[in-house]
Amino acid sequence: MKIVKIGLIVLLAMLVLNSITKKDELRIRVIANSDNQYDQAIKYQVVSIVKSVIKANDTKEEIVAKLDILDEKVSSYLSHKNIDYTIDIADIRFPPKELNGQLVPGGIYESLVIIIGEGQGKNWWSLLYPEYFNVTFEDIESGDVILKSYFYDLFK
Repeated sequence: MKIVKIGLIVLLAMLVLNSITKKDELRIRVIANSDNQYDQAIKYQVVSIVKSVIKANDTKEEIVAKLDILDEKVSSYLSHKNIDYTIDIADIRFPPKELNGQLVPGGIYESLVIIIGEGQGKNWWSLLYPEYFNVTFEDIESGDVILKSYFYDLFK
């Protein structure tokens, strides 16, 4: 019985710590219009613009303060190509990913989201933190991915 109690305490502590760190995280997501080569190239150019404005050690407040600058630069680039886009900060679901043998947890995170055109293509995403800022992930579908864990649901 003691082992079960200790296990539950450890699990509860992990859940509490996880919820605290999620509040401090900001992720960045750029979703392409489609998966064709042209639209993917445009996505990567928008990612370059994002990285030129946002730095790895920027806080959420600094990023919010830079949204007008970012919007202006993205608009300048995409308007020449006659492409619509949206830019927003929203809560977005991310799948878990493995990076160098460590799990980057999935879940719902506050995110800077740029949707190019119809937003039906692969999406690029990254974490803001310096140690992960230049590490990028590609998801095949731009829709939210919901993964469930039997053990998480069991103890939930």
